[in-house]
Amino acid sequence: MQVKEELVRTKTSSRLWYKKFDSCMLNHGYNRTNTDHCVFVKKFSDGDFVILLLYVDNMFIVGQDTNKIEKLKKELSKSFAMKDLELAKKILGMKITRDRASKRLWLSQEKYIEKVLERFNMAKSKPVNTPLVGHFKLSSAQCPTSDEEQEGMKQIPYASAVGSLMYAMVCTRPEIGYLMIFAGGAVS
Repeated sequence: MQVKEELVRTKTSSRLWYKKFDSCMLNHGYNRTNTDHCVFVKKFSDGDFVILLLYVDNMFIVGQDTNKIEKLKKELSKSFAMKDLELAKKILGMKITRDRASKRLWLSQEKYIEKVLERFNMAKSKPVNTPLVGHFKLSSAQCPTSDEEQEGMKQIPYASAVGSLMYAMVCTRPEIGYLMIFAGGAVS
């Protein structure tokens, strides 16, 4: 769902818009989470819940009861000009696949991973089931020693590569965390 609101374009207009949105959500009985102030949750007496995620001028609403979701949309549309984009197929670069019959949901970052592989010149790498075998050990002897090797290492954006992997790890690939800990802890 996309939200559009006409505010005078000032340095504080985003903040003013958020304060108005926040006030509206609180007035409708939603609670802002402590960990992320763009996530609002409402728990109902029948055990149902609705969660609204706000990012820039878009929102993502999830819940168990479509009637409660529709009610929230109607209430918000009284205060904000909105466009309902229907069922989300993508959020923050993650593809969403649903199987309603079996009540299953999948998130995929396939396109993101492909872009990361391209960026770090690894698109033609061969996939393996387990990148690190149990007996794998890193050693300081493997570190570059010559000036030429050290200069070559400066050209490789390791921090960017690790950051890209961490984004995938947090969103859809938690097993990467194990591999990063395993490889990092294996230095002797």
